Order: sequence, then structure tokens, then C-alpha cells
Amino acid sequence: TLPPSAPARLKRRLDLATVALVWERLWPALWPSVILVGVFVTLALFDVPTRLPVWAHWLLLAISLVLLTLAVLDGLRRFSWPSRDDARRRLEIASRLKHRPLTAIEDKLAGGSDDPAAAALWRAHQERMAAAARQLRVGAPEAGLLRRDPFALRVALALLLLIGAIDAGDDWAARLVRAFTPEAAHNVVPQVSLDIWVTPPDYTGLPPQFLPASGKQMIYVPIGSALLAQVHGGRNPPRLRLPTMA
Repeated sequence: TLPPSAPARLKRRLDLATVALVWERLWPALWPSVILVGVFVTLALFDVPTRLPVWAHWLLLAISLVLLTLAVLDGLRRFSWPSRDDARRRLEIASRLKHRPLTAIEDKLAGGSDDPAAAALWRAHQERMAAAARQLRVGAPEAGLLRRDPFALRVALALLLLIGAIDAGDDWAARLVRAFTPEAAHNVVPQVSLDIWVTPPDYTGLPPQFLPASGKQMIYVPIGSALLAQVHGGRNPPRLRLPTMA
């Protein structure tokens, strides 16, 4: 425990320094895992897995899972929980303190404790170190991603994720589910909708007319009208078939 002469906030600063060290060590260790997850989520938002054959979809899912497991295990193997000495040293470096004052605060006089002069000098030394420790700063955590990602690929990945989310729209959750369920994704019958507009020629003075895709009612179209048909959904491009006239 800290001696009574140590400032009360020293323990809080040590706890904050420990949290900062955990972040600085854990984030780089798990950085490859984050990249793998980001790449797979990006592909899912663009609905790429469902455009693959079922076996290729399963292969993509299996490879992604294996790589993610290896990356997480390797990251946890390289991660080490910071010790109290590590937290003290980080505070001293961030605060630009010299002569290791935090260590001196918690040190005990090894010899000469019966000598009043030596004890007085030791108390004076601890008081000076405690005064220096009052200027403690934890500093902002630094993940060091610039060294591990000098080409800023993380920015490109974040941009692709944003574009994928915009492209998916309200369908983003369904696309993520389909990316993790190959069989179900390929067994889903895609919904197809058809919109048709007929724009009569200018000489008729008639406005464009929207035609329902269902029904077999007879319609009359002036000669020279323009037909616009839009197909939404489906996996294959639409084809137009015209009946042959006898």
C-alpha cells in the first residue's frame, strides 16, 4: 500500500496509467483481427458472399473463421498485462519526471533507520519526490498504428465500410445474416418488382402513364409512345421477349 506521505491521487493515476497501457498493448495485438473482421463485414455489406457459388461461400466463411481464430490467439499470446512498475514508469515518462520519484515514494530505507540524521534525510528526499509526483500526467494512449499501418489502409477500410453501409441501406442486417448462413442465403427466392411507364408522343398532349405489372387488361398506346421498364431485384439481368406476329 502507498505510504501516508504519498499523494492520495497517486493510486488513481496509477490505475489510469494501467488502463492506458492495456489499450496500448491490446489494440496492436488485436489489430490483425480487426482488419479481418472489417474486410468480411465489408464484403457482407456489398452482398458479395451470396453472389458466389454455395461451395465458394462456405470456403470463404471457413477461411475467414480460421484466419480470425489464429489472429486472436496470436494477439492474446503477445499481450501481457502491465505491472505496477510499468504503470509507474509510464507516469514518470509522460510527466517527464527524473530520478524515478514514484519508485522513491514507495521505497523504504534499507539501512541506517536507527540513525536520526539518515532518517531525516530520507524523509526529506521522499517529500521532494512526493512534491514532484504532484505534477503527474497520464497522457493520451497511443496505439502506434502509424508504425503498423504506414499506408493508412485502415482509412480505406473504414471508407469501404461506410460505402457498404450506404449501399446496403435498410437491408444491412439481412446481408450480414446471409453472409453467415450460406445454405439459407442461396435458397432464398429473390423478390422481383417491375415498374412500367408509357410516355405518349408530344402531339397527343397526354401525360406519362404508369402501368401495373400485374393483370391482363387491354391498354391502348398511341403510335410513337416511349416505353420505360425498370426491374428491381433478382440475380440475373432481365431479358425482353416480344411475341412474334403471324
